[in-house]
Amino acid sequence: MSRKSLGSDPGHICIIDDDADFLRLLGLWLESEGHKVQAFSTPVQAVKAMERELPDLVITDLRMPEMDGMEVLEAVQELDPELPVILLTAHGSIPNAVAAMRAQAFGYLGKPFSSEELESLVAAALRQRQASRETSRLRATLKDLAGQMILHRSPVMAKLVDELTRVAHSQASVFLTGESGSGKERVARAIHAASPRAQGPFVAVNCGAIVADLAESELFGHVKGAFTGASQDHPGLIRAADGGTLFLDEIADLPLSLQVKLLRVLQEGTLRPVGSREEYRVDIRVISATHQDICALTASGAFREDLYYRLHVIPLRVPSLAERPEDILLLAQHFLDREIARLRRPIQGFSPEALDKLICRPWPGNVRELENAVTLAAALTEKGWVAAETIPDPSRAGGRSAFPPLQDAKAAFERGYLENLLRATDGNISRAARIAGRHRTDLYKLMRKHELTPQEFKNQGDEEAP
Repeated sequence: MSRKSLGSDPGHICIIDDDADFLRLLGLWLESEGHKVQAFSTPVQAVKAMERELPDLVITDLRMPEMDGMEVLEAVQELDPELPVILLTAHGSIPNAVAAMRAQAFGYLGKPFSSEELESLVAAALRQRQASRETSRLRATLKDLAGQMILHRSPVMAKLVDELTRVAHSQASVFLTGESGSGKERVARAIHAASPRAQGPFVAVNCGAIVADLAESELFGHVKGAFTGASQDHPGLIRAADGGTLFLDEIADLPLSLQVKLLRVLQEGTLRPVGSREEYRVDIRVISATHQDICALTASGAFREDLYYRLHVIPLRVPSLAERPEDILLLAQHFLDREIARLRRPIQGFSPEALDKLICRPWPGNVRELENAVTLAAALTEKGWVAAETIPDPSRAGGRSAFPPLQDAKAAFERGYLENLLRATDGNISRAARIAGRHRTDLYKLMRKHELTPQEFKNQGDEEAP
C-alpha cells in the first residue's frame, strides 16, 4: 500500500491491544505508511501517555483487562471530545457496534479485517482530525478578529481595510466598485463606523430596488397631499441620513431625472420634498456603489458626467471572493457559527470533504453566495459534521464575449489555479494535491513550470492559520 493512497498527511497514532503479536504487526504496518506510532499493551499506560501528549488518532482493542475499549473511549473523550477513536475486536457483534457508535467512536472494525478496511478508516479518521483542528484554528482566529467589521486574512483585503481606515475621516464621497455579492455595503458600513459620523445614522438605499414611480418620494420625501395616497409628510431617505452617511447601492440604476436632483443636493446641501415649497438643509456623506462599468455608462450618457465626478472622489475596489481565497474558510466558519447559535444544533463544524469543497468550488456570487450556501448546509445538518453534499453546487456563471488563445488561457488558468490553491492551503502540498486530484509530483512539476514554490504561500507569523 502506498503512502499516497491514505489521502491524508501522516499522523501520530496511539494503538492499544493486549495481544503483543497483533500490536507489533499493527504498529509495523502503520509505521510503513509513514505514521508515528505509540504502542501500548495496557490501556492504563496509554491513557497516562495521552494525558501528557494527545495523538491524532487512537486505535484500541475492545476487550482487555483493567480497562476495556469503551472505557478507553470515555477517557479519551474527557481529554478531547473530538479525538477520533477506532475500536477493534475479535468478538464483533451488532450490539457492540451500535454501542460504540452511540458512544461517538469514529469507527468500528471486527477482527480479522483487511488492510484496505483499516487503511480507509485510518485515512478518514486523520482527515477528520485535520478538519477538527482546522475548525479550532478558524474559531481562534475569529475570536481574535472579534469586533472587526470586515473579517479577513488575505493580503488583498488587508490592503482594502487599510485604505478605508485612512479615508474614513475624510468628508469626501467614496465610490465602491466590485462584483455583486462581494460585500460593498459591508465596506460602506465599515467606513461609516470608522468616521467622525459614526454616531449618526447609516442609511442604505438600493437604487435598483426602488419602484420607479415612488423613487423620488422615497429619496427626497414628500408633503401631505403632494399626490394621491400621500396622507402624511414623509421626510425621505436622504433626510433620514442627516448627520450621518447615505449609502447609494447600485447607483448606476438611478433614473436620469433623479440624478439631477441628487446632484443639486450634493452641490448645495439642500433638498425640496415632492410637493413642498420649502427647502431643507442636509449634512450627509455619500458612499456610492455599483457592479457595472460606471465609466462606460458615463461615456454613453446613461449616467450624468457631472454627478459621476461628484461621487467618484475616492474610488475603492472591493475584490471578489476568488481574489481572496484565504478568507473563504474563515467566512464560512463565521456563517456556520452564527447558524449554530441561531438553530441551537450540536453541529461540530465542516467535514474534511466539505472544507475541500468550500475551497475548490467557484463562488460567482461571492460572499453573498457563500453565506447562503452555508446557511442552507446548516439547515440540512441536524448534528455532527456538515457534509459536502449539503453545500449546493455553484450557480451558473454568465458567458464571456471574448476569448484569448487557448494556449494562453490554459497557461493563465493553470497559474491562477495553482496560486489560489496554494494560498488557500498555505502551501501545504499534500492537501493541495488532494484537492486538485493530482499526484504530489505532478503538482511540483506544474509549480516549476510556473516558477512557484510552496514557501511563497506559507502563512508567515501565524503558524496556526489553516
